Amino acid sequence: MARRALHLMEQRLAEQEQQAARDYAAARQQLDQFKTQLNNLEDYRRGYLKQALAKGKDGTTADGFHQYQLFIQKLELAGQQQMKTVFQMEQNLNKAHQNWIELQTKRKAMLHLIEQDRHREVIRQDKIEQKQLDEYAQMAFQRRLSEV
Repeated sequence: MARRALHLMEQRLAEQEQQAARDYAAARQQLDQFKTQLNNLEDYRRGYLKQALAKGKDGTTADGFHQYQLFIQKLELAGQQQMKTVFQMEQNLNKAHQNWIELQTKRKAMLHLIEQDRHREVIRQDKIEQKQLDEYAQMAFQRRLSEV
């Protein structure tokens, strides 16, 4: 019964470990997507800033330049918010990785316990077999003595 319980616990830990690995992969993918979005946003902001400067050199109205400036500020704010999100995603990724490592460690420890249990069982079976051989040898010796 204890052996079966160990195997069931190991199986459950293996399932949890696999789920943690999937969660870690999903967190990594999500982080990569948000980093790509951040880079794209920054590229867009730089391009828009160059465009605003070019329009300013070509002679744009003060109101037109002000509109460019307001939009650039909105892009900067969006970039800051995206950076905060990326930072949070990095923390989530680290937590997911740590969870995955902890479950791996627990599962490996459980496998070690199962192996120890299996080894003890082999030793126990060997002792039983040796005892039976000793009893058989003793009975054979007793028969030979009684035959003499």
